[in-house]
Amino acid sequence: MSAGNEWSLEEVEAIVADYFHMLTQELAGQQFNKTAHRRALQRKLTNRSDGSIERKHQNISAVLLELGCPYISGYKPLSNYQALLYEVVGNQLADDRLFDQAAVSATEQPATAPLPEHFSGLIEPPPVITRTGEPSVAM
Repeated sequence: MSAGNEWSLEEVEAIVADYFHMLTQELAGQQFNKTAHRRALQRKLTNRSDGSIERKHQNISAVLLELGCPYISGYKPLSNYQALLYEVVGNQLADDRLFDQAAVSATEQPATAPLPEHFSGLIEPPPVITRTGEPSVAM
């Protein structure tokens, strides 16, 4: 099968279901292995390459972005997707209550800033008072 062949309904449903499973895990703060998912999914598809699967994942991200939904951070949106993909993603959104719960929960979580790796750049010397009474920074 060449890379330009359209994906069948069964293939699109399989990859969208797997993508939503990974996305739900990401939204819930759980770890998952994209490579393991891709390898398991590849056995269900008709002769699809790793690159073809990765691009379809990016297409799913583009559909979700267009629909105002979160997408897997590791799959940068790639437009120019198959019309069937838009339909299947829309149906999955309408039917997936677990995804809805995970998305709502993720948006309700407080934002947290990452901690710096080291604090040496944050420490500054105290000001030194000069004879004029004006503070200056010690070097």
